[in-house]
Amino acid sequence: MDRHTVFTMQAVMLIFLSLILAVCFRSQRREREDKGPYWLAAGFFLGGLGLLLQAERGLITPVLAILVGNGLFLLLSTFMNRGLAETTGQGKGQFYYMLALSAATVANFWYYTWIKPDVLLRVIEAAIVILVMHAVTAIMLLRSKDPVTRPAVRMMATFLLMHAFGSVLRVTVAWRLHQADAWFTWTGTMSIIGLALCFLWMEGLRQTADLKYRAMTDSLTGLFNRHGLDMLSVPELDLAARYNWPCSALMMDVNHFKEINDRRGHAAGDLALSSIAGILKSTLRTSDLATRVGGDEFFVLLPNADANTTAIVVARIRVALKSLILQGPTGAAFSVSASIGTVTMPGRTTSLGELLRESDEALYREKFGRTGVSQARMGSGASTQVQTSLG
Repeated sequence: MDRHTVFTMQAVMLIFLSLILAVCFRSQRREREDKGPYWLAAGFFLGGLGLLLQAERGLITPVLAILVGNGLFLLLSTFMNRGLAETTGQGKGQFYYMLALSAATVANFWYYTWIKPDVLLRVIEAAIVILVMHAVTAIMLLRSKDPVTRPAVRMMATFLLMHAFGSVLRVTVAWRLHQADAWFTWTGTMSIIGLALCFLWMEGLRQTADLKYRAMTDSLTGLFNRHGLDMLSVPELDLAARYNWPCSALMMDVNHFKEINDRRGHAAGDLALSSIAGILKSTLRTSDLATRVGGDEFFVLLPNADANTTAIVVARIRVALKSLILQGPTGAAFSVSASIGTVTMPGRTTSLGELLRESDEALYREKFGRTGVSQARMGSGASTQVQTSLG
């Protein structure tokens, strides 16, 4: 195939990929915080348009074919860097530096086309610039810290480095054989296609993780639900059993919650629940696992926490509850209180079911006004310390 056919086929592929990306992410345009897919789609479209102009060299003016065509094609790497930077949470990346490099390269193309014509140096310069751009983008991708998308991100970096390697080969051939082989552009195009597929893979991984997170999360409070508790407690309890760490839990429910709903409305009840969830998020340790297990019931797993640590956590919650003043839909202020039952168990005999049952029994005793500390013997001979407190 001649140069015209090669460039035209590559251009059509890039434009087709840009349309696929734009259509695939059109439904998410309001949900996404970043515009990464659209930067990527714009880069593919402009790169394809640039190749179409280069393919028509001899049929259109050199200004369009060489300067505009190559300038648009360089925007592929520039916009791609911006899109991948936004998608991986790295801001704008090296966008403005690459814009400046692209502008300087186009200026040199003008010099090597009209002032001192040299097609070979023009090709070598373009290959080196693309090599630098893709190497920088690959390094940026490898700095991504997201464990969910890491496999796809690393594969994208691999494709970019492959493209960079193809640019090195093209420079080597052009330098030694004194000719620019358009077939080497296929390595870059195939790498870009692979990158686009990996981008779709990355978004698929992210959406799957988001769906799993939503399935484990209570929509009102933002805390984990019972399914999330069942899933996330397993590694914590395994560690407690392996190292015989003490494991504690607390069960808490809102006092007179039905009266809040009946007298002040369900909006006030929802506000009370979400406010208590906010207190738990702000007072608990980062290792603690807070969940909403019922209408007005909350359960907190406290890994590697003895009775003293648990008492400190409960005291912080109690202080925060006493200072909590809420304003209902009518503007009337109201406060909330909660009953809290806690349990501490040795790690080797701890199970989620036992923690739920024992802390619920402690909460039940407090609901009937019984406070203090009692000792319940486990079948294994280990003691379980159960406390109740009024918040």
